[in-house]
Amino acid sequence: MNSQQTLMLTTFTDPMMGLSYESEPFLRKLETHFPGKITYRYVMSGLVRNVYDFVDQEDLTVSKEYALEKYRLKLAEIYKSEEDITGMPINMTDLQLFTTEYTSSIPLNLACKAVQLADSSKADHFLYNIRFATIVECRPTTRLEEILAVVKDSGVSADKFLKHYEDGSALAAMNDDFMLRQSLGVRGLPAYLFEYNGKRTLVNGVIGYEQFRTMIRKLSGGELTEKQPEISTESIRHLISKHPLISPVEIKEAFNLDSEQEVLERIRPFLLTKEILIKQVHRGWFIQKQ
Repeated sequence: MNSQQTLMLTTFTDPMMGLSYESEPFLRKLETHFPGKITYRYVMSGLVRNVYDFVDQEDLTVSKEYALEKYRLKLAEIYKSEEDITGMPINMTDLQLFTTEYTSSIPLNLACKAVQLADSSKADHFLYNIRFATIVECRPTTRLEEILAVVKDSGVSADKFLKHYEDGSALAAMNDDFMLRQSLGVRGLPAYLFEYNGKRTLVNGVIGYEQFRTMIRKLSGGELTEKQPEISTESIRHLISKHPLISPVEIKEAFNLDSEQEVLERIRPFLLTKEILIKQVHRGWFIQKQ
């Protein structure tokens, strides 16, 4: 085998997706257990192109506002039910993602493509941050002003972002993503495309780490095998540097730690040197690199 051969793992998703957010710990574990063996990419898939396609049509006979309010309550319950997948905290205290003026998640998809074009090195960080703003902070991220705030927090030039967001280049890239999803027959989100040495397999729906591992071994014919990661101050620092905003659940999974309390003990040296801070959120906490 070529020593440089890696598996391409493509995730079909939408920035508003709670299922993808809850799957982040599985991806952190893949990073630490298959180091340097997997290349990751994200394809935008337009989960809610028109929110009125999802509301109860009988509610629409009352009014658009009434139908959206009923749907918001239902959507908040869907989000909260997804918290059980890995325990990443979800906050739906005042969900205002969709209104009569903001009726689609397309702006979020478009924003991700604009960031990819403006600064590809920050694209994955932005996707994580926009999910965090949407699902953990419960911000109305379908609005451009909220998106711009996340763009700036992610270290991306707002001017470069707006150029691609508004000049049609991000739209063209987003439509390419949509066409790829359609051509592969992706049915449900998230979906994962595994590609290795000319072979490919598509899996629809949420899968856990054991399923990821099985698919990787099967597709690579056993050439790609997992390796138990070293648990050290430096290895944890490296993960946090790569993911400047990260949940203790992700670190716990990445290094097979016993509890969030153990995570806290492991990161204490970084807290003492102020390399990181603890970001308290609704019913949980995150680690943020300074």
